[in-house]
Amino acid sequence: MGTKEKEEVEFLYDLERLLIERKKDKPKGSYSTRLFKKGIDKIAQKLGEEAIETIIASKNKKDSEVVNESADLIYHLLVLLVERDIPLDTVIQEMMLRSKK
Repeated sequence: MGTKEKEEVEFLYDLERLLIERKKDKPKGSYSTRLFKKGIDKIAQKLGEEAIETIIASKNKKDSEVVNESADLIYHLLVLLVERDIPLDTVIQEMMLRSKK
């Protein structure tokens, strides 16, 4: 794995750490804070909305729409994982186990 790829993967862990801080500290003006305050139902709703928007974007011709919606989807998935206290590593380990089957 090259330096660029390592930085990209590390970004997800940095974002996870930031979300954990936002959940704990709940700074004013933060979108993440608003989601955490509204709870799991709102977070799950947003994740579902972003999944649908990603599906719709995938049917369109613009790759940029798929990229934008995928970024929203991954962000909201990370928020859900942090809300449930499930580390990103746990999901990655499960994916690795499945890849060996």
